[in-house]
Amino acid sequence: MREQLGLMASSILVPPKPYSHHPFGSKPYSTKPSNNSSSKPFPRRSPLLTEIRLNPTPAHHSHLKYYAHLVSKLVETGKFNDFLMIAESVLVSGAHSSMDIELILVGISDLLRNGKIQTLIGILDKLEKLGFRPLSMFDGSTRALLALECPRLVKNGRLEELVGLMEVLAGYGFCIRDFVEPFDILKMCVKRGDPNMAVRYASILPHAHNLYSSIIHQFGQKHDLESALVAFEASKSKSDGPNMYIYRSIIDTCGLCGDYLRSRCIFEELLAQKFIPNTYVFNSLMNVNAHDLSYTLHVYKQMQNLNVTADMASYNILLKACCFAGRVDLALDIYKEVKDMASAGVLKLDVITYSTIIKVFADAKMWQMALNVKEDMTSSGVIPNIITWSSLIRAFSNPGLVEQAIQVFEEMIKAGCEPNSQCCNILLYACVESYQYDRAFRFFNSWMKNGFQMTCTEESSTKVVPLRPTVATFNILMKACGTDYCHAKDVMDEMRVAGLSPNHISWSILIDICGRSRDIKGAMQAFKTMRDAGINPDVVAYTTVIKACVENKNLKIAFSLFEEMKRYQIRPNLVTYNTLLRARSRYGSLREVQQCLAIYLDMRNAGYSSNDYFLRELLAEWCEGVIKDSDQNQGLLRPRNSCEVTDAQKPQSLLLEKIAMYLQKDTAKSLAVNLRGLTKVEARIVVLAVLRMIKENYTLGHPIKGDLIIISGVIRKEGLHAADNEFEVQGAVIKVLQDELGLEVLAGPGIALGRNNPQSPSDSNPTSESLRKNDFPMGVEFSARRPSDLGRLMVTRKSLYQWLEKRVGPKR
Repeated sequence: MREQLGLMASSILVPPKPYSHHPFGSKPYSTKPSNNSSSKPFPRRSPLLTEIRLNPTPAHHSHLKYYAHLVSKLVETGKFNDFLMIAESVLVSGAHSSMDIELILVGISDLLRNGKIQTLIGILDKLEKLGFRPLSMFDGSTRALLALECPRLVKNGRLEELVGLMEVLAGYGFCIRDFVEPFDILKMCVKRGDPNMAVRYASILPHAHNLYSSIIHQFGQKHDLESALVAFEASKSKSDGPNMYIYRSIIDTCGLCGDYLRSRCIFEELLAQKFIPNTYVFNSLMNVNAHDLSYTLHVYKQMQNLNVTADMASYNILLKACCFAGRVDLALDIYKEVKDMASAGVLKLDVITYSTIIKVFADAKMWQMALNVKEDMTSSGVIPNIITWSSLIRAFSNPGLVEQAIQVFEEMIKAGCEPNSQCCNILLYACVESYQYDRAFRFFNSWMKNGFQMTCTEESSTKVVPLRPTVATFNILMKACGTDYCHAKDVMDEMRVAGLSPNHISWSILIDICGRSRDIKGAMQAFKTMRDAGINPDVVAYTTVIKACVENKNLKIAFSLFEEMKRYQIRPNLVTYNTLLRARSRYGSLREVQQCLAIYLDMRNAGYSSNDYFLRELLAEWCEGVIKDSDQNQGLLRPRNSCEVTDAQKPQSLLLEKIAMYLQKDTAKSLAVNLRGLTKVEARIVVLAVLRMIKENYTLGHPIKGDLIIISGVIRKEGLHAADNEFEVQGAVIKVLQDELGLEVLAGPGIALGRNNPQSPSDSNPTSESLRKNDFPMGVEFSARRPSDLGRLMVTRKSLYQWLEKRVGPKR
């Protein structure tokens, strides 16, 4: 290999004769034949570098200097590939000591000017192997060029080259902070969503753990939790052990991204490593999970068990959790405890503590308690800030005490605390909630015209603080328009003139005004205009327009909007569900009942609980319509209180679940109705619901292909109370079927649950083979050995047809 490189070098530039003083030679070598006729002419070649090394004569030393000068000249003239090719041979020959550093510096400067970073890295590597310290190869001018090139790489987005260069320079002992601001590179990594590159760069800097925390936090601000977790895992591999700064940052990031469950897993992972988190990690975890009071208290208990000292921030977070949960009693206990600790000199209550407890009382409309806390605050020498004053104003605004709220507002100005838009918005909202619409507009116009007169105590002068309205300010004023659509539209236009853009709430208010004005066309137009303005409707906007449709009896559009928001994966809230469930005062068809029950079940699956009484009453009325024709059914056919369920707190609302299950079945096949766990009133409703479904399907032309099987429950010898209840359920069902509807009911253990039901009980053969497990409804235990334990009733297909012909008429 060395010989090949030597030949390459000789082919690049032929060396001069030993006596030549010009580095490149001025005369060609002779090619004449010698006097010896036996010898043949041949071109003269330069000696190989390996030959020079093995024959250290004075002439050979001259050639070594030539090659050293050669490689220096190659760098200077920009022939960097040639330099890299012969540099190893120069190293082997020992000629590197004669290299011209000045020429190499010229070449490095040229590389920097042309942005050839990868070539520069290769040359620095070869120079290091030649025995030169790359740090010494940079003088003032080359360093200046490097300091200019690095920001240019940042500006051009050449992230990979930049980080590679920084790694090389750091390895050579350069202080890379001198060439580029580290946070500029980290910001570029975050912007590109490249957590691995960010960690790779941070690893070459001192105090890397602080930079890891910054990387995780920056990804959190972008709501990019996955990249933050990648950076978190990468930083763990580069640390000797758990770093509390990094753990605190990733927990805070989980909170920013709304994934509080992930924060809990990370915390448990830290505990599993037998490391005790510090106070700050505990505080971050409690703060992220402050919406869950029980878990927050659990973490606080763990904190005490591990002997980790709680600070003032810990108690402030506990008060915040109580505020979210509306637990005034617990907040008051914590407040008393920290006051006692402050009296003992253990803690010092700060403005956050007082402001938080005032907000707890403000949300609970306990304005007198809020004033008492304010007095404690004043006596302790803590000066209220704008958040404290805002909470005090809210304490009077929530119960509608506008005059008192205004007094607090004026007291705040006298105390020298500049009001912000939030304070003004709270006061305006208090006027709106108390229907003092004109007063709200007078306040706003006065503030916009005159501002707020503030007294400067130090300078004994006054200054005017202008009101800077926000989108929320104009939204409140739109509410103050009542049902005046034109006035609200003018306020929205004024918002645009002020340089603000209407948001989801603005459009929702406009839609609501149209709905309350019975202008469904205007509501739908506002909803469409909102989309045309580039604002995608959220759950509030959808719920508002659905409410407008419901209030104007346009239920078809309301339910279509509900399906649309689900297609767009917008999760309905409790108001959405309740609006739709109360859309009808009665149900006229099976489709309406199925539609309503589908919404109800979707609501329950989403984790919402509701008052089922209203829905139960409507379903009971619809079910009772089976007994008389719909034109005769003007109301409930039985006393209203007969439908009331004694155990309304049953989990999962068993009655409605049962009805929904049966109404979704295919009546072309036989039905097996399971009444286990229901009261006799609930059983009646379920049976009537199934019969009404059969009746409506028959009206639509669907035949009945099987018998109706009703399971009243498993009769157990032990537990006489349960057995008595099941006999009562069975008796009530038989009564409604036979006495009220005139259906033929067969009872006894000989009734099988086969798919092809017999035409009559005499045709049935209740063997164990006829009782197939798949024919039992969900929740019924199958036992081929003891079919007699099942209390079963059967209404034959023939009886059902006779009943339907009386009610509906013969099928055509």
